[in-house]
Parts: sequence; C-alpha cells; structure tokens
Amino acid sequence: MPVTRPTLTIKDVTFGTGMPKICLPEVERSYEDIVGTVAAYEQLRDWQVLEVRLDFYEDLKDDTKVKELLKAIRAATTRLVLVTIRTSEEGGTLYVEPKDYLKAITAICDSGGCDLIDIELSKGDELVTQCVNLAHIHGLKVILSKHDFEKTPSVEEMEDILKHMDRLDGDIYKLAVMPQDKFDVMNLLKVTDEMSTQLPKPLITMAMSELGEITRVSGEAYGSVMTFANAGKVSAPGQIPLTRMIKSLKDLHESQGEDHD
Repeated sequence: MPVTRPTLTIKDVTFGTGMPKICLPEVERSYEDIVGTVAAYEQLRDWQVLEVRLDFYEDLKDDTKVKELLKAIRAATTRLVLVTIRTSEEGGTLYVEPKDYLKAITAICDSGGCDLIDIELSKGDELVTQCVNLAHIHGLKVILSKHDFEKTPSVEEMEDILKHMDRLDGDIYKLAVMPQDKFDVMNLLKVTDEMSTQLPKPLITMAMSELGEITRVSGEAYGSVMTFANAGKVSAPGQIPLTRMIKSLKDLHESQGEDHD
C-alpha cells in the first residue's frame, strides 16, 4: 500500500510529491553581490526554491534596506523565495536579541518579497508564536527549524522536537543534525520515515557533513520534502553541488519503480 504523507502547495510548487524540491542558498554580504548571485542562479535549471540567508547581509539591521533587497530579489527570480536569519543559537555566526529578531521578521513580512520564512524553534514558544502569526497574517508559509551542529539527538528527542514544532502551527518542520556515525544517520532516516506519516505537515530533515549525504538525496523514499544544494558557496557542511544533486534525485526517483509526479 502506498505511503500517504502530507503535502503543501505554494504557487506552482507542491512539497511532498515526487522528488524532493531543491533549494539553493545564497550567502553573499552586499546588495550587489546578492542580487548578482540570484540573477546567476536564475539561469540554472531544475531547482525550485531560493534561500536568502539574511544573516550574511551586511545591512540586516536596516529595515528599509532589507525591504529594498527582498523586492529586488523578488524581481530577479521566478523561484519561490525562502528568507532565513540563521542565528548563533542554531549554528549561525550572528547573535540576535529577541526584540531584534522580531523586528527583522516584521520587516521581512512587510517587504512582500518572499513566499516562505524560516523561524527558529530555539527562540522560544512565545516569540515563535508571534513570528508565525505575523507571517501567516502576511500570507507567508513558515518553516519551523531546529539545527544541532554538534550531535544527533536520540530517536525520542528528535521525535519530541518535531512534535513540539507541530504545536506551534508552522507549515513545514525542518530538523538538521550532525551525525557522529552511521547509526546517527540511520536514526534520522527512521525518525523521518515514521514522523512524516504521523504529523500533519511536511518535513525537511538532513544529517549534515559527508557522513549524512545519503539523507540529502533520499527524501522521496523517507519523507523529506526539500533538500539544499549548492551552486557556489555552501551554507552548511555536506551540501551537494546542484548538478550532482539533480542526477542523484532523478536516479533514485526512477528506482522507485513508478512516477510519483
């Protein structure tokens, strides 16, 4: 019997059917470099989501410049736009005070320049709820995210993290962990496979580093709806180059024995 998993459609992209959707992150610092990278990415084929890593943007604290940047990005790409501020609590390099995080999320929502926004679970339920509600009021979808760059939590802990996300009304739940051995990788795949059929929202999961590479390409089989590739600079350890990612996903898709698209 076919496995039934939740889906989410944004514009012409449906997460949770067929191959995992491919997200390309951009990690430049200046307005010119960011817009230039987006324009270059636009010429590439077979990817669906652009991640704008605003934590790298040199003018993140200037709301007006953030809005101008996101409007320029919107004009430069036909792909879905995901905006992320990855803070030090989730493996980024930038510490952001809670009030500044909410201020930045507000500017992003007001910009009209994106389709999805990443909200970090580590910000605490009260702030997360504020951000989620704000995004939904503006018609945006929310990826609730949790990153552990040091280890892979136990199966029970990973399940609890995803269940915690489910109580906070996000639209997609993302869990990224750092494996220490192949058993960590197997545990993440086990959690993904089981929770992707139990929870009402789609999942994005990955084990980082080369050790976890299989988790970045096996989402169709295990229930992870999006994967992150690179077309230049990487934003996390273990990201696979776009051309190789496309080939791997297509090969695994064909090996499923039927066309799920």
